[in-house]
Amino acid sequence: MALADTVFYENIMEGEAAWLAKIQLPGGAIPMSDKHLESAGYQYKVVPYFSNLAAEGWLERPTYATGVRKYMDWYFEHLNWPDYNGVYGTIYDYYISSDKTTETATKKYDSTDSYAATFLSLLRKYFEKTEDYAYLSGHKHEIDAIGNVMIHTMDRDGLTWAKPDYKVKYLMDNCEVYRGLDDAQWIFKNVFGDLKGSEYYRSYKTKVLKGIEKSLWNSPFYHDCKYIFGFMGKTNFKKFYPDAVCQLYPIWNGILEAKELRAINLYETFNKHYPGWTALDTGDVFPWTFAAYTASMMGDKGRVDSFLQTVKKKYLDSTHSWPWYCLESGVTMLTIARMQGLK
Repeated sequence: MALADTVFYENIMEGEAAWLAKIQLPGGAIPMSDKHLESAGYQYKVVPYFSNLAAEGWLERPTYATGVRKYMDWYFEHLNWPDYNGVYGTIYDYYISSDKTTETATKKYDSTDSYAATFLSLLRKYFEKTEDYAYLSGHKHEIDAIGNVMIHTMDRDGLTWAKPDYKVKYLMDNCEVYRGLDDAQWIFKNVFGDLKGSEYYRSYKTKVLKGIEKSLWNSPFYHDCKYIFGFMGKTNFKKFYPDAVCQLYPIWNGILEAKELRAINLYETFNKHYPGWTALDTGDVFPWTFAAYTASMMGDKGRVDSFLQTVKKKYLDSTHSWPWYCLESGVTMLTIARMQGLK
C-alpha cells in the first residue's frame, strides 16, 4: 500500500475512533450523534441497531475495546425480560437527557431481528479482537436469548418478520439475520464449546438462507421485502432506498461472495443507476457508507477512495454534522480496515 494511502486511511480511522469515544455517554450507550438532539428536552437518541454497527467498526482500533465492552454492558443491562410483545432478549430505543443522567425507554424498536443479529456479530468481533472468554461466557444465557429473538419471528418459509407486530420480511433484515445466526453458531462452538447449541443456530441459518434464495431472489435482482398477505413489490432501481441499496446487503453480509456472477451483476447495476453515489448524489439524505463497504468487498478502490474523500471534506474534517451519525462512522472504519487488508 502506498504511503499516501496509509496516511489517508489512518487519519480517518483514528479520527472516527476518537469521535465515537467522544460521543459515548457515561453509562456506555452510543448515541446516534452529539449533534442531532431530539426537540423534546434536547435528548440524545440511542438506537441499538445503529450503535451495534458503530461499535463493530470501533473495534478496528482494539485500543478502544474497553469502550466497546462498556457499550455491550449497557446493551445487556437494558434487555427486556420480556418486552411488550412478550419476547425475551429484545431491546428498546432510548432517549437520554441532555445532562446525560436520565434514560427513558421509548418502549419501541424499529425491528427485533436486526437488532439481535447485529449485536451477535458485534460479540463475535469483540471476541476475535480480545479473546475475552470470560466476558462472553459470563453472558451465555443472555446471548442465547438474543439469538432466539431472531428465531422468534422466523416464519415457515425461513424468513424473519421485522418484529412480532410488524409483519414484513425485509431482505436487509434477513441478510443480517443470516450473518447473525452464523456468528451465533460460531460463538457457541468456538467460545462456549457447545456443539449442540452451535448446531441449533446452524440449522436456522440454513433455513433463512433457503428462504432468501427461494422467496426474495427474483433474477436478476432481489426483492426488497415480502408482506404477510403475499404481496411482493417489484424492484425499482429508481428508488435508492430501499430498493437499490438493499441489493448490496447479500454481498456485505456474506450470502454472496464478491467473485460470484450475481454479486458482480448486482454491484454493477447499482453503479449504473447511481454513478454519483461516491459524491453522495443518490437523492437520499444519508451518506450510506454501506455502499462504500460493499465497494471495499468488491475490491473497488477507486470508488472507495472517492467516497472517503467526499465524506472527509463534508463531514469528518469539520464537526461531524448531521446526518453523519454513529453507524456511518463505524461502517467507515470497517471499510477502511478492509482496504488496508488488500494486497
